[in-house]
Amino acid sequence: MIKFKKTTLALASASVLTIAIAGTGYSQNTSESTASNPVTTVAVAAGKTHMLVHKDPNCGCCKGWVEQLSSSFVASVNNTGDITAIKDKYNLSLQHRSCHTAVTDDGFVFEGHIPNAAIESFLANPPEGALGLAVPGMPIGSPGMEVGNKTMRYPIHLLNKDGSSDSVYAYATGKIVEG
Repeated sequence: MIKFKKTTLALASASVLTIAIAGTGYSQNTSESTASNPVTTVAVAAGKTHMLVHKDPNCGCCKGWVEQLSSSFVASVNNTGDITAIKDKYNLSLQHRSCHTAVTDDGFVFEGHIPNAAIESFLANPPEGALGLAVPGMPIGSPGMEVGNKTMRYPIHLLNKDGSSDSVYAYATGKIVEG
């Protein structure tokens, strides 16, 4: 049996964790299971929320959104040809749908081109009965939908677990969240 000094083992463990964290901002998955996913394990160790993003494999704006998402969260991707089934699974109404659906390990759902600041605010204090947030459609200037300096003001809707959405959580212009 090999014996290690505690400091040697601690340094080796810290080095492995540092390398793992540095390389896990974005990964591709083809499975929704995160129980044995090393990305999820590292996300917990790094104190970042893990999100599984369901998207069409050919969608460039979804890729752009995942890249910006990775600056605040740990994102893995499920490229799927049946995104409608995912949206149906989470009871997302047609009026709130966009091109991708992200789900946290805790079951919160984020539909569409939502800025990180809105997601962070929501996760810090989720409203009672809330399922998540949605930005319907593909607003110009939203994360992943950048078109030069063009941008528009758009609502971020609060989604409820009962399938309703009776309020606007916030408004955003580009990546800037207002109130």
